[in-house]
Formats: sequence, C-alpha cells, structure tokens
Amino acid sequence: MKDKKSLTSIHHSAFSIHHFLERLLAALDRVPGLGGGITHLVFLSLFFGTSLMLYLTVLRLRGPAVAFRTRVAWDTAFPFTPWWVWIYLLPYVLGPLLTIVMSRAAFAWYVRRGTLVVLVSLVIFAAVPTQTVRPLQDDPANEERLGAGWTADLYRWMVEIDDPPANAAPSLHVSLSCLLAWAMAYDFPRWRAAAAAGAMVIWLSTLFTAQHHLIDVVTGALLASLAAIGGPHRGGRSPSL
Repeated sequence: MKDKKSLTSIHHSAFSIHHFLERLLAALDRVPGLGGGITHLVFLSLFFGTSLMLYLTVLRLRGPAVAFRTRVAWDTAFPFTPWWVWIYLLPYVLGPLLTIVMSRAAFAWYVRRGTLVVLVSLVIFAAVPTQTVRPLQDDPANEERLGAGWTADLYRWMVEIDDPPANAAPSLHVSLSCLLAWAMAYDFPRWRAAAAAGAMVIWLSTLFTAQHHLIDVVTGALLASLAAIGGPHRGGRSPSL
C-alpha cells in the first residue's frame, strides 16, 4: 500500500513539474519577439546560466576539499591539446541554437531531465568532492605546448573561472551534452548517428583539455543515460519525469 502511494505521489509530481514548465514556456511564448524555437533559445540560455552559477557556487564552497583525484593511468592516452578548448566550449553556443529546431515535447523533456541531472550532480559534488589534475601544473612542457594567442588566452580564462579544478565526477559537461544528443535523437531519428558523434566529440574535448578525466566522462555519460530512460511523449500520453 505504501509503495502504491509512493508511486502515485511521484506520478503527481511528474505532472506538476510538466504542467509548471508548460505554463512557463507558454508565458514566454507570449512575450513580443519570442515564441516557438526562440523561446527555447532564451530559456535554455537562462537554464545554462543558472546551472553554471550553481556549479560555481558548489565549486567555491567544496572545491578545495578533495576526496580523491580522478586521473588514472589510461588518461595518458589523451595528451593535453590546447585547440580542443574551442570544441569544449562549443555546447554553450551550439546547445541553445539546436533547441530552436526542437519540438516543444522534446525540449520540455530535456529541461526536466537536465534539471534532474544538474541537481543530482551538485549533491554528488558536495558529498564527494573530486578534482582533476591541471596540465600546466602537472608538466612544465605543457606551458610551451599552450603557447600564446587566442587559444591560449581562452584556455587560461576558462581555467581561471573553473578554479580549483573540482566538481570532476560526474562530468556535468558530458551529462548535459549527452542528454541533448538523446533529445535530438528522439526528435530526429535519422540524425541519431550524428547526434551521438557530436556528443562523443564533446566528450573527447573534455579529455584533451584535461578539464575531465575518463572516470568523469564515464560517470557523466552513465548519469545522463539513466536520466534519459523514457523519451519525450507526444499526444495524449502521460509525460515522463
């Protein structure tokens, strides 16, 4: 009986979250200049910005604490390659743009599941603080490899913001890009291979910039894949959380 009540409560919560999000998106649709895909673009930009602020808050509070560093021997297969920083930061621009062509059902699903992934990740970051190993601190030769110029300036700016090198596992960068690939695959089945390839390229960028290590990538992809179980429903079917 208790299990039945718990399932009923979860079901009602799913509906509440779904309807709240639908009302919020509908309200934004009525704002002059917004509507449809443009609403998605603005909303996801705000979602990414809020997620980043929460991430940085936990980073400042728990970053200095280290339960363990996530680098393992296999990470040497991904040497520091500075130009990958451009690919690493691409989702912050490309992600919101992709949602312009996304259906409302798939977009709302992505936001709901993305919110779940962010909240679970933040709890893990606070409870089990992990760090990566910065390449410039690990090997003086990497300083020469980084050199000077726009790529070097962009990389230094990024690591300055993301300091200390904590909140490593699971990689939120990997989780959200993986979840976005799932959403695009649900909406455009013919582009599943392209969506998967795009996500994998983003994962590689986290390794070649040493923003994350293999443990972080694997746990981030696993978290997103678990959150993605049950795709967006259309028509009169019940929404999944």
